[in-house]
Amino acid sequence: MAKGQWQKQLVKWRRHLHQYPELSFEEKQTTAYIIRQIKGLPGVSIQSGKDQIGLDTGVIATVGDGERPVIGLRADIDALPITEETKAPYQSCHTGVMHACGHDGHTAMLIGAVYFLSSLYEANLLHGTVKCLFQPAEETEDQFGKTGAQYVLNSGALDEVEACFALHLDPDIPIGEVKLKAGVAMANVDTFTVTIQGTGGHGAYPEQSVDPIYLSSLILPYLYSLPSRQTSALEPSVLSVCQITGGVSSNVIPSEVTIRGTMRTYSEKARNHLSAELDKGLAQIEALGGSYRLYLHHGEPALINDPDMVNVLSKAIRLVDPNVAIHSIPYGLGGEDFSHITKQIPGAMMFLGAADQNNMKTSLHQPSFCFDERALEIGTHTLVKAALLLMKKGGIEGGT
Repeated sequence: MAKGQWQKQLVKWRRHLHQYPELSFEEKQTTAYIIRQIKGLPGVSIQSGKDQIGLDTGVIATVGDGERPVIGLRADIDALPITEETKAPYQSCHTGVMHACGHDGHTAMLIGAVYFLSSLYEANLLHGTVKCLFQPAEETEDQFGKTGAQYVLNSGALDEVEACFALHLDPDIPIGEVKLKAGVAMANVDTFTVTIQGTGGHGAYPEQSVDPIYLSSLILPYLYSLPSRQTSALEPSVLSVCQITGGVSSNVIPSEVTIRGTMRTYSEKARNHLSAELDKGLAQIEALGGSYRLYLHHGEPALINDPDMVNVLSKAIRLVDPNVAIHSIPYGLGGEDFSHITKQIPGAMMFLGAADQNNMKTSLHQPSFCFDERALEIGTHTLVKAALLLMKKGGIEGGT
C-alpha cells in the first residue's frame, strides 16, 4: 500500500473508532471491530476473552511464530464519559461518551502496525515475535480497584514479552516533536474519600449541632496546603479536591459531608508522606467535636521508562523523522496504567506531538479534544521500527 493510501486507511480506522466510543470494561464493539480488521492476516494469531487475556474485552494480536525476542506493543482502546463538542463530521454517536484522550488514534496506529508486521512476516523478514496488545480499561478502575493492564498481566498473556513500547498522542506539541524521558515520566495516582460526621440539626439553631459543613470549611485549607507546605518543593506533588457532597435542604444542617479528591506524586517517598499527612491533619475534626472516616486508595504507580527502551524509541522516531525534536522532560502529573506493565517488563512510552493546527487550545480530556491525524502514520512506523530495532539486537539479553 502506497504512503498516501496508508495515511487514508489509518484515518479511516481512527474515525470509525471515534464515532463509536465505549467506556472502560464495555469495549465490546471496539473489540469486535479490531478483530475484523486484522483477522486472517498472514502470521497473525488472535487472543481475546477472559480466559485468554483476563477480561471480556480487548485483543492481543501476535505476529510471528513465537521466535524470540518477543516484543510487546500496546494501545489503549477505551473512551471517556465526556460529551463531545468538536462538531466533526465523525463526532461520537454515543451521547456522553467520547474519545477525548486519543485512544482511537492509538488503536488505529496499532492496527496499522499489525498490518506492517504481518507483511514482514509474509516476506520472511520478521526475525522475532510481536504481541500487539489492544488494552481495555486504561481510564477507569473497576469495583476491585483494578485497571485493564493489571488484568492482562495477571492472566499471564504477557509472560513471554521481553520489552514493551507504547505511544500517547500529545495535543500540546506539534507534529515533529515528541516527549521522551527515561526514569519517572508520569505520576503515582491516589484517590481519597473523607466522610466528616457531625450531628446535624435545624439551620436556625446551629449551636445545637456539630455542623460537618463548617468542619469541612476548616479542613479544606489544610488539604490544599499539603503539597505546598507539607511536601518538599523538590518533590512534584498535587492534591485536588474534586467533589464535595452533603445536605438535602436549605434549612437542615446535615449529619455528614463527603469530600473526594486525588493526590499525584512522582516518588514513593512523597506518596507515603502525603498519605500520612492527610490522615494526620484530619485529626483536627475530632478536636472540634466531629468524627471522620478516611478511605485512601493507591492506584497506578508512577510510569518509569526503562533507559534502554527509551534509547530504542529515540532511534526509532529518528528513523521515521530524522529532524524530530525530542524533549527529555516529564509528561506531567497525569496517570497512565501502562505503568503496571513497565513495573514488570522493561518498557517505555513516548508522547507524540499531534497539536491540531485549527484548535490549538484543546487538550486531553476536554470536550473539544482533537489532534493532527498526520501523527497516525508517524506513530505506526515508530512502533514497528522500535520492535525491529530490538529484534536486530536480539532482545533484552542482546543489549541495546
